[in-house]
Amino acid sequence: MIIDANFQTPLWCCEKMVSLLPDNISMVLEPTPGEGNLAATLEKKYNVIRANGDFFQFKFDSQIDAVVMNPPFSPMKKGYEILDICMEKVDVIIALMPWLTIINSNKRAQKIKEFGLQKVIHLPRSTFKGSRVQTCLISLVKKFNGNTIFEIL
Repeated sequence: MIIDANFQTPLWCCEKMVSLLPDNISMVLEPTPGEGNLAATLEKKYNVIRANGDFFQFKFDSQIDAVVMNPPFSPMKKGYEILDICMEKVDVIIALMPWLTIINSNKRAQKIKEFGLQKVIHLPRSTFKGSRVQTCLISLVKKFNGNTIFEIL
């Protein structure tokens, strides 16, 4: 049996992710665009760079204001590596991640909090039909040290 492991970001979720970007954003990187639902939604309002191909070969440009992403969950180690690199390169990140990103590793959770965890949005289990992975959106703003907002959709 062939299982399709290509889970595209639903359009309603893409729109929610775009709505989380601050007003001063112009150039946005989508590091893992896949078929492009998220990048296409971003392009309605922002200049978008798609890191097509191997993200790990991508050369960051100083004009990138934010990263908006849904990195691969399989293997999740790759998704975490992409998040870590983006945290080193930009000040604003909106990421669709497995819920475990913020609860199964004290080291990772502390790193995300220290970067600036502005908001966590718990997504419904039905976000990705056919997947059993519980997901969330995280909104990161470098040096944000206020109270993190928690929301359930």
